[in-house]
Amino acid sequence: MLALNRPGQVSIKTVGPFDLGRVARLHRSCFAEGWSRSDLAHLLATPGGFGLVARLFDRKLAGIDAMRGVGFAICRVMGTESELLSIGVSPAYRRRGIACSLLRVAMERCLLAGARAMFLEVATDNIAAQKLYEAHGFRRVGLRPDYYQHADGSRSNAYTMRCDLYVACGTAPVGGTR
Repeated sequence: MLALNRPGQVSIKTVGPFDLGRVARLHRSCFAEGWSRSDLAHLLATPGGFGLVARLFDRKLAGIDAMRGVGFAICRVMGTESELLSIGVSPAYRRRGIACSLLRVAMERCLLAGARAMFLEVATDNIAAQKLYEAHGFRRVGLRPDYYQHADGSRSNAYTMRCDLYVACGTAPVGGTR
């Protein structure tokens, strides 16, 4: 995992049991319907499930508190396919490359676990996220009408996107086949 301890540097590590509260708070800061600690624990306990947390070193704080949680990614690997279930960066820390780092590490970890492709859903009106995914090799492969349900009862569409992890990560498949 990416680990740096200089001011302004991001450290990315696997989510552990003591990170669940931090990741739940981050999820709530990113999405209207945030996931709870229990939701996260359930997802991470499923076969192939894993999470990443991005921390930013803050020299104004001391010890473990100096590593401020600023982003997360939740994924699962199922055979040769993987899915990015959720990714987010605290609003105060966006546009600093943290989502790019999280996505890259998540893709590499899925590839190492045997996945050849990664899928995700993204709201059709979330242009910033679509640009991030496209920059990392994702392409639209479908449309899911009324995929997201909002607190007010309204619904919105999502694109399904797919990425070939071998191509995106610049790694040749073992044995030369896909």
